[in-house]
Amino acid sequence: MAQRADAFRSGRFYLPTVNLTDPTTKFGNITPALNNNYDVMINFSGNDRLRTFINQHGFFDQNGGTFNPGEYLALFCSEAVLPGSDIQSGKVDGLRQGLSQNYATFRRFPDVILTFYSQTDYYTNEVFNAWMEFISPTRVQDGTFGRNTSDRINHSAGAAYRRMQYPRTYKCNIEITAFSKDINDDFSKLNTTSRFNLQLPSAITYHIMNAFPTSIVAAPLAYGRAELIKTTITFNYEQYFTQRAARKGAIYAESDGTESNVRSV
Repeated sequence: MAQRADAFRSGRFYLPTVNLTDPTTKFGNITPALNNNYDVMINFSGNDRLRTFINQHGFFDQNGGTFNPGEYLALFCSEAVLPGSDIQSGKVDGLRQGLSQNYATFRRFPDVILTFYSQTDYYTNEVFNAWMEFISPTRVQDGTFGRNTSDRINHSAGAAYRRMQYPRTYKCNIEITAFSKDINDDFSKLNTTSRFNLQLPSAITYHIMNAFPTSIVAAPLAYGRAELIKTTITFNYEQYFTQRAARKGAIYAESDGTESNVRSV
């Protein structure tokens, strides 16, 4: 006799919908996540040459050129897409049993698309244009990058050429974190919000390894109603890893550790 469906064996078929969000039941942690709480961090700190090159192209140069532009760009990411994954498969046809068997061959990681607001000084555009220029720099006749933009423009029709950098010189890691807004405990929700009464929320972080931009699509300019200028960047990367953290009351646990009862920070 065939086994009954799990919906009937587990008893979920009579579970009232209200119990999904009722904190007094064992199902109270099943609360839908929202898509407007996230943070995107591009870590340029591990690539000194690229960070220095980007800092030379803008006014936002702090700490003697050691400033990480990703900390500033994290404030202006308007849209982000969580990375996906594909498994390519092969197939073997049976000779006698008449069955076809599929098996995994390669794991692929589709590109990640991030959209950033532009500022009045167009710093966002300058960062990604400089990053692309670092990957494929314009060389003038004497083999240097040129003294300024005018120098590169004057050589662009003649002796200018491009030579790609080595991959390890232009790749950076990216962190995309989606989190909940449960950042205050029940007592602190009645007080004025400050950093000292905050607690770590439930979250999931995608650690995107060795990423670099492959396409820049800027928003069109047009007369009429004013709109915010956005720049959409497509990133290629090698792979990603996930790290999840969950909170239920005063209990806080992470997927890569056994930490619990974390105090509010």
